[in-house]
Amino acid sequence: MQVRSASPMPTRPCKYCFSLQEASVFADFEMDEANQLYLVRISFDGYGCCHPAWKTEPIMMSLSESTKLSHYVEADDLAHPEVAQILRSYFTECGEAIWIDALRDHELL
Repeated sequence: MQVRSASPMPTRPCKYCFSLQEASVFADFEMDEANQLYLVRISFDGYGCCHPAWKTEPIMMSLSESTKLSHYVEADDLAHPEVAQILRSYFTECGEAIWIDALRDHELL
């Protein structure tokens, strides 16, 4: 998985915006007061923009994974293999809430 940082846009506010798979996917993450990340929206070429269909509340990335991912972002080290592993694991956990077909087609699982 290719991961790059992208600047959040005023129309898409978030803590972190990731450009994935050669800019064919953009994933926007927000952080709660406990410093845990969660997906706000993800847009896929060929599918459109998905606002996760959480059953009750967003699925939160674990605190340890959130901390690691934040560290890699701040260190500008998104090419580290652990970044892709963290994102794949999170996307797998979120499953159908974020269009599993699009995740498969874009090789994000």
